[in-house]
Amino acid sequence: MNARSPGTVAGAWVRLALRGLAALGLCAATSAAAGTWPERPIRLVVGYPAGGSADAGARQLAGIVSKALGQQVVVENRSGAAGSVAAASVARAPADGYTVFYGTSDLVIHAALNPKAAYDPQRDFTPVTGIGRRPVLLVAHPSVKARTVKELVALARAQPGALTVESSGVGSIEHLSAEVFQRATGVKLTHVPYKGSAPAILDLLAGQVQLGFEVPLAVVEHVRAGKLAAIVSSGRERLASLPEVPTAHEAGVPELDLQAPWAGIFVPARTPSAVVARLNAEFVRARNREETRASPVFLDSVSITGTPEAFSAFVRAEVARWARIARDTGVTVGQ
Repeated sequence: MNARSPGTVAGAWVRLALRGLAALGLCAATSAAAGTWPERPIRLVVGYPAGGSADAGARQLAGIVSKALGQQVVVENRSGAAGSVAAASVARAPADGYTVFYGTSDLVIHAALNPKAAYDPQRDFTPVTGIGRRPVLLVAHPSVKARTVKELVALARAQPGALTVESSGVGSIEHLSAEVFQRATGVKLTHVPYKGSAPAILDLLAGQVQLGFEVPLAVVEHVRAGKLAAIVSSGRERLASLPEVPTAHEAGVPELDLQAPWAGIFVPARTPSAVVARLNAEFVRARNREETRASPVFLDSVSITGTPEAFSAFVRAEVARWARIARDTGVTVGQ
């Protein structure tokens, strides 16, 4: 017979018991983490400098969510490469619910333009909820002698490459809007990328660059003050803030209707589902409050809040759509 010794059998039972206790301990720790979260402040990472539209939206929501969670939600600005620096840092962060990403359409755009991107928008993140979608506004420094798309096209064709257009970075929605505009109208502009919209707008106001595609929130007061001229909005409906500005369809450039930029809340992949559900509930509630909808920060923004599953489907569709746009424009970015 090849019977096991009593010591061998006892040792096997001990090992099984230890493994069972370890598994129970892990389950208990996971349950406790989900049940007591949050126990310390939460970082809400924004991929752009302070003062821009993404930063403003994140800060308004962070204040409301902080009160609901009983812990401070601290906005952290990590600018660079149209938000991809921040995205890569969040993708590597612990999946414990204490690092949250205020992501924008640049999250999927950068990945579409760069096959060697340091993150995958679907593999490395768990979508929590959409926040909002808004159009971009083509604005010009007053020195540009054009106030309509037709006049701008004529001016740009007469001086190919002479007019400069700013953006928050290569591959950003502002940059791609400019590329789509050039393809649709047959003009040549010179692209000048910046590390975020805030410094780009400062140079636009100073006349260092002539044109820019910006979200209305970032430039509406400058337009009203006569410091910038609004030429066209990319939305399908006229802006509530600047109803006199024609839409892309009205101005004869429907290709500019890119249904972006948008913003949403993400966490690192494998964040506990209970934490995702709580974040979803609080950010949806904060975004859809009456005072939030009526605030200048979210004026001209359409809410796209919903379940994590609905936002995941939205992100998948955006990944496919921007991959097509990337192929059409030929724009690429490096790591």
